[in-house]
Amino acid sequence: MAERSTNVLVVGGGSVGLCMSMELGSRNIKNILVNQNHTTSKHPKGSTLNSRTMEHMRRLGLANEIRKSGLPLDHPTDSVYVTRLSEYELGRLPMPTPREKISNPGPWGETLLTPEPIHRSNQFYFEAIMHTHAKTFDSSDVRFGWQLIEFEDHGNEIRAEIKNIDTGEVEVLVCDYLVGCDGASSMVRKKLGFSYQGRSSSGNKFYDGKMLSIYINAPNIFDVINTELAWHYWTINPKGRVDFITLDGKGEFVLLAEVSNEDNIDEELINSIVKNAVGKDTDFEVISVQEWVAGLALVVDHYQKGRVFLAGDSIHLFTPSGGFGFNTGIDDVANLGWKLAATIQGWASDNLLKTYEIERLPIGLRNTSASGDYANKIGSMKFSQFIDEDSEQGELARKELEEELLSFKEEFASMGVVLGARYDCSPIIVSDGTAPPPDDRASYTPSGCPGGRAPHYWLDDKVSLYDKLDEGFNLLCFTKTKQSILNRFEFACKKYGIPFNSIKIEEAGIRDLYKANYVIIRPDHHVGWRGDEIPQDIDIIMGTLTGHFLN
Repeated sequence: MAERSTNVLVVGGGSVGLCMSMELGSRNIKNILVNQNHTTSKHPKGSTLNSRTMEHMRRLGLANEIRKSGLPLDHPTDSVYVTRLSEYELGRLPMPTPREKISNPGPWGETLLTPEPIHRSNQFYFEAIMHTHAKTFDSSDVRFGWQLIEFEDHGNEIRAEIKNIDTGEVEVLVCDYLVGCDGASSMVRKKLGFSYQGRSSSGNKFYDGKMLSIYINAPNIFDVINTELAWHYWTINPKGRVDFITLDGKGEFVLLAEVSNEDNIDEELINSIVKNAVGKDTDFEVISVQEWVAGLALVVDHYQKGRVFLAGDSIHLFTPSGGFGFNTGIDDVANLGWKLAATIQGWASDNLLKTYEIERLPIGLRNTSASGDYANKIGSMKFSQFIDEDSEQGELARKELEEELLSFKEEFASMGVVLGARYDCSPIIVSDGTAPPPDDRASYTPSGCPGGRAPHYWLDDKVSLYDKLDEGFNLLCFTKTKQSILNRFEFACKKYGIPFNSIKIEEAGIRDLYKANYVIIRPDHHVGWRGDEIPQDIDIIMGTLTGHFLN
């Protein structure tokens, strides 16, 4: 068997695995990614890249390309509740089009909070873009059609066997670390002995049991929709509920429908679900169907063991409500990627890697809890059996339901969940003693308090602060600073070999936002430290931020 060495073996080529490879490749860390399937996803999955994910895509250089996928620029992104697409509108949550999100603040002030508002594109569209981009890095070897057979952690290295699915060729890899991004049935997780904990499916209501995902092409459906166009339609009637999502604005849709364990999943059932959700005859083609289970809010007990790490669905399982699943996984690898690079390149302590679980496991619990609560709210909604009747009692039933439906806005905003993840209890965050803003699911309060995401700011109203940041540690200077002071910071970074960049910004608005003269931003764009003066012990601060004082 051929033997090859690499720094990191990434197992799994979904969105999280591809982003893990990109995080490493962008830092010139040798990595091999293996994915058992020969192609990226062909069936729709998650339909929203949230703002935090899009910020990572911007940092990795493919945000603009991803925005070309999914909904057209001028397609509405409203979420609307209807009895059927061809019948009654019950309620609507208006949202800006993709073009409006980019050019205007929007109803939740998105572009004031982030340079990258959420984007509605399905996973099977943007994973193909990620796959192409991941292969552009010289230090990345992206292998689809390859499978992990076995691995052993020998303490000082990982030895793994991978196999080419088509040829049967087997290679032995000797690597520093292994990252399992291989999904809910993760072979890596199972070998480590980790198990999911949390809320399982009850199986007794919508979005909390057995579901079908039905991918259709129906370009003529727009002729029968009896309401203003939307991105997301929820159909509610006595014959069944369906989550009906627009994919490309041209005729591709995915339907998420509840079914019972007794149902025979056949062509007749699938067609009846689609026809009931539409309400009028129209041509449609069923492209593919998948079964799945809703109502999950599960997180494993550990994220890492020795030289092996897990990310994405291999450590947390969500119900789609809120759209936090793969987005949380991408934030996982943004945290892990720079830490692996720092350790491999030698400017951080090996103990830095212990902070991956310390920082990210609480976020997994936080985000699955939010998603589970949203799913429970959706599934527990009651409505009259007359909701779709063309009668006085039907009209009354629709009016009664309208007010309840408008309370679902939080699920589609959730800016607090998306942008508010914090690492306040992390040993590699230097606290300044101030209290962070409250963790509110619906709203996000920008804050320079160490531990949180560095607040976005538009410089001269057109350049994002994030675009000024290097891939290492960045010192923001919001006051006139002598070079001798910066030299002390640079000397401390050189002591450890830490990549360093200083940015002088003398705009009053950003100083008011961060509430300090100096701020250190980590490679994952979280605030590590802030203060009004550069202290004499800056080398201790930098050593803390890079794990040199951890046991």
